[in-house]
Amino acid sequence: MRQSKASLFAILFALLFPLAFSAEAFHVVVLKSAEIKPYHDALEGFRSTCNCDVSELTRDDGQSIPAAISRMRPDAVVAIGLDAVRQVESVRDIPVFFTMVPYSASRGQGQRTMSGVYMSVPFGKQLDAILSIFPNVKRVGLVYAAGDLHFSLTEALAAAGSKGLKLIAKQAGKPGQALALIDEMKQGIDVFLMLPDRAVVSSEMVNGLLLFSFQNRVPVFSFSKKYVEMGAIAALTVDPFDLGAQTGEVMKKTLRGDTGEHAVFPARKSVLIINRKVAKKLGVKIPDEILEKAEIIE
Repeated sequence: MRQSKASLFAILFALLFPLAFSAEAFHVVVLKSAEIKPYHDALEGFRSTCNCDVSELTRDDGQSIPAAISRMRPDAVVAIGLDAVRQVESVRDIPVFFTMVPYSASRGQGQRTMSGVYMSVPFGKQLDAILSIFPNVKRVGLVYAAGDLHFSLTEALAAAGSKGLKLIAKQAGKPGQALALIDEMKQGIDVFLMLPDRAVVSSEMVNGLLLFSFQNRVPVFSFSKKYVEMGAIAALTVDPFDLGAQTGEVMKKTLRGDTGEHAVFPARKSVLIINRKVAKKLGVKIPDEILEKAEIIE
């Protein structure tokens, strides 16, 4: 009898207070920069944690994206990739979140009203990964462009110093200057750290850097799997699915008021990718315990 009364009470409660079961369910409009696997994975990760109804917008149907979003009146907008961010940066009356965007781009003028998770791995974690592969390294070289710097140089120098490393950082004043600056380092660095600076990284720069690497036996540590496949010895990159899942959690907390507005966060999970063939060519012996945890490219 008591069980029947309890069941009846539960049914009445659900009928009278339906919002109690869906108070946290949000309607979210999602825009992707392109139909590619990393963005699809990020969206699936987002769906896994957001507890929301997702409506996807496409950019090729001729409609104004901000106007379409306004008509749909969602609780939030999620932009996946830099091009998508640029499409929604004029939206002001609806919370906007970003993911799969480099750190420098996520801090741009149009993104000051957005929250999200940027895809760059914290600089200190990159140095830790380098040391795990090259425990005896002392000097790390890098080239950056001031207008697209994805970290604080002062903080980077301090992080390197705290780990017993010397950072040889050279600023490229123009895109074509990077290779000349890299060549100047050939006698003074143990590893070259390739950064996701759009003003520095080009097909010419990458090809020249990888040639420099083999000619001078200086390993290149990158930020992208594709460059490891091309000849970099390793990379520390993000997991798109987890980046999306983290973005869903950030969105929920922000909409509930648990975090401040317009907060950005680094990726919490990273993936180490190692090219074992390149390591062998450069004579680098990578500890087995590191290989066991990494994604290997033969």
